[in-house]
Amino acid sequence: VMFDLETLDNRATAAIASIGAVRFDPHSDWIGETLHLHIDLASQRNYQRSIGADTVLWWLRQDDAARSLLLAGQDAEPADLLVALEAFEGFIGKDAELWCNGASFDFAIIGDAYDRVNWPRPWAFYHERDLRTIKGLNKGLRIERNGTHHNALDDAIHQARLVQHILNSNPDMDA
Repeated sequence: VMFDLETLDNRATAAIASIGAVRFDPHSDWIGETLHLHIDLASQRNYQRSIGADTVLWWLRQDDAARSLLLAGQDAEPADLLVALEAFEGFIGKDAELWCNGASFDFAIIGDAYDRVNWPRPWAFYHERDLRTIKGLNKGLRIERNGTHHNALDDAIHQARLVQHILNSNPDMDA
């Protein structure tokens, strides 16, 4: 499962605006079921989730599509943090390899969210996978971007396809 977060801070305590996730096979071109959750920012106050001025300013500088999607997610009955974390846990299931684009960002933030609600993290640390590392080792291998940048689901799908492209271009690489 590849996942991506859109947040309002860059610290582990960041308020999470949305989670996007997609099932995929890293060693083929199969893309499966998706999950896209918008999370109520107000529901995160009780868990001391943070909002950083630098990140808010960063969002204000993003294109209209990204900003509109962020706001629409808050206007369209977003999920309570507990509901979203439970849905994410149900989506990833047991023993899944869990991928993201930045181990020190996405894993830190979602992990801290589970810690703050006093729930165990629903993945094993040894199942954490990081796209940023394999991108760094394969700088020339990129794919065309589809979807809206900074939309959690579009980003997760793009990232899953990039993993597939890199691994399929390097058959000796095992992830």
